[in-house]
Amino acid sequence: MTFKFDVLTHVDPEMAPQPIEDQTYIHPMALAVLPTYRCTAACEHCCFDSNPTLTQRIDLATILDAIERVSRYPSMKLVSFTGGECFLLGKELDEAVAFATSKGLRTRCVTNAYWARKYEAGHRRLGKLVDAGLQEISISTGDNHMKFVAFESVINATISALELGLKTDVVVEVTKHRCIKGSDVSTHPRLQQVSEEKRKRLDILESPWMPMHHQKVIDQPGAMLLDRHNVSNFKGCDSILTTLALTPYNRIGLCCGLSRELIPELTVDQDDFETILKTAGNDFMKIWLSVDGPERILAWAASKDPTIDWEGKYAHRCHACLALYKDPKVVKAIRENYRERMGDVLLRHGMNLQRQGAAILPTLHA
Repeated sequence: MTFKFDVLTHVDPEMAPQPIEDQTYIHPMALAVLPTYRCTAACEHCCFDSNPTLTQRIDLATILDAIERVSRYPSMKLVSFTGGECFLLGKELDEAVAFATSKGLRTRCVTNAYWARKYEAGHRRLGKLVDAGLQEISISTGDNHMKFVAFESVINATISALELGLKTDVVVEVTKHRCIKGSDVSTHPRLQQVSEEKRKRLDILESPWMPMHHQKVIDQPGAMLLDRHNVSNFKGCDSILTTLALTPYNRIGLCCGLSRELIPELTVDQDDFETILKTAGNDFMKIWLSVDGPERILAWAASKDPTIDWEGKYAHRCHACLALYKDPKVVKAIRENYRERMGDVLLRHGMNLQRQGAAILPTLHA
């Protein structure tokens, strides 16, 4: 078996670690379908450079085939339609949601709510998806989004979702000098008119807006920035090794992170899910990310090379992950020192797998 350490790929093959003899097994829990990166908005620092001019997309047959194949995994629970803007698929989105529902999977749509400019029209549109089986919706907004989608559209979509019985998240971008906050959603007069019982299905989340380069910085509130005082608060990444992403280029991503397209090691060309899962499940870097998360790995790398500049730069964990793969100093520190972490990381990974009910665990070597 080949044991791949992806930070070493194309860097120094002679330094690759010894293989783990027994296969690890991972449990995919979600499929993120990104049918297109086309979007009605063109937000600055968009993770996929989405804009209205993009045309590449996955055809419906490919989407349904991917859903069919992942549905065979007992651990698979959710299909999330995102992008880009998934509502641009029109009736094909309804068909895909209905198909996933027929396979016993929960479904979620991630959207900017452009389609809810008028409440009545938006309610009808969302109602068709609910009829198809949609159970969850995540609505994105904030200063960047509002340049293209009015805040009232977000409120219209949120109210419609609650009235239609959907589990509803509104994700609000965070920057240091932002205008729109989560409280602007929760205290909106129209939303307050929705019954308290229905509003229990609403979660308002605030997420740092991140740049798409590891050296760039977007001003964020100081309390959100990673440093030595708060790094212990961070846990393992719950996307890597659990979420597969089907991209508009018909490639498979190994997480649904915002910086995934910028990290070649996190996307593969093959469509054999079994091979993909086995390969990813024996990749130490991915295992390490799942156990410790990018923040702790980054801090550890800086302990090996104090010249690594990491404190006060990263508010979003996908930004920290980008640094792990793109900052030459970080890559070098990991490449030269990762062996000292292997035993501990693989032991905890094995314990996590055991808790998940995995039948095959890694064999640890002294």
